[in-house]
Amino acid sequence: MEMSYIESLHAKNIRQFSSLKVTFNKKFNFIAGPNGCGKTSILTCISHCFFYGNIEYSRTQETTEFWTDFTSKNLKYRVGLGAGSFNVTNYRKGSVRSWGRIPTEVNRTTLEAHATDQNPSIFCPLFLGANRSITYKEISGMQREPELASKRSSYSHSATRSLHGEHRPDIKQWIVNRDFIIEKDWAKEERINWHHLVESLPIIAPFDSNFSYIRTGRDLEPVFSIYGKECYLEELSSGFQAIISIIANIFEWIEGTRPEGERNVSTAAGTVLIDELDLHLHPEWQFTLRSGLSKIFPNLQFIVTTHSPHLLASAEPGEVIAMPKAGNEVYDLHPSSHTYSGWNTDQILYEIMGVRSLENKKYEKLIDTAFEFVDEGTIDELQTAINNLIEVAHPSDTVVTVLQAKLAAKVANYDD
Repeated sequence: MEMSYIESLHAKNIRQFSSLKVTFNKKFNFIAGPNGCGKTSILTCISHCFFYGNIEYSRTQETTEFWTDFTSKNLKYRVGLGAGSFNVTNYRKGSVRSWGRIPTEVNRTTLEAHATDQNPSIFCPLFLGANRSITYKEISGMQREPELASKRSSYSHSATRSLHGEHRPDIKQWIVNRDFIIEKDWAKEERINWHHLVESLPIIAPFDSNFSYIRTGRDLEPVFSIYGKECYLEELSSGFQAIISIIANIFEWIEGTRPEGERNVSTAAGTVLIDELDLHLHPEWQFTLRSGLSKIFPNLQFIVTTHSPHLLASAEPGEVIAMPKAGNEVYDLHPSSHTYSGWNTDQILYEIMGVRSLENKKYEKLIDTAFEFVDEGTIDELQTAINNLIEVAHPSDTVVTVLQAKLAAKVANYDD
């Protein structure tokens, strides 16, 4: 089986990082942490490794260096730029002035950040930003798709801009194109992929939504069905637009960056990096998204940022990379061996993202008060404290059950 995935990122003196190392696993990687800790910056640093031309999106210094270790078609590479590569005149005014050397490693080929574009043995990562809305556009007909070299170059050069919402492929045009060509004898891989896409929509959608593609009409408007009603692409809710945008972008990227014979989505390897994967998605969707993506794209690696406790709860062991609060000088991050499937939402929000809701604080104070009355208060005081806790607690809260048992014991002791 072909192995193509990102192994790790190393960076120094770029953006908010003095020193950064992130190790990734070969499948899903959920990057989570407190607000402002640098989740998106990790994806941006990786994008700079594969194309240096958008360095103005990041704050750099003359001592800035970064590189990514990755495997492509079972061969190991390192790509990036070393210290001394950058000419810095002002904030976000940096430019590349030379090709500074990066450290080498035995049995790993070292590349400069301008050397990956047209090398067919090196995979081209896909970067998707948080902007996934689909605005209306009238399609006039099938449009000629760029050649392989042009498409690869486009994905590499737009990687950083895509993360920041400034470049997005035309999903509607791609859907219309596929409807034109899938019956052609030469479009074997495209036909297989199209049927795979259509069959996968119900898998990725929320339960009982019956999300499906119906047709592309004479007016070249793709029509979908959701909850038993037909609607046009732009009429889909923000959540459905986000999902169809992510999936269609991945299909287009696989077909556009690989030579014929390597475009089957079910077997294609490589890395997809997505900022804020959970954006616009209902919690039910967030619980099932990981499993849905892994079924549709079984050999792809995903590196995503998220604020969703539901996505983290769906992660398998070794898939969550928890970042500390902003302000650290040195970061050495890697996937945790833990699984968070048994954690409740408040626990994930507090322990991983540093969020404590006002409701959670009130709940904790009421618990503390009630337990104080267990030993030192009267029966009436304890009963009042329990009643106050019941008003904010879940009906099956085990702490309430414990306190009620202690109240019963206190009443029994008083009667004796």
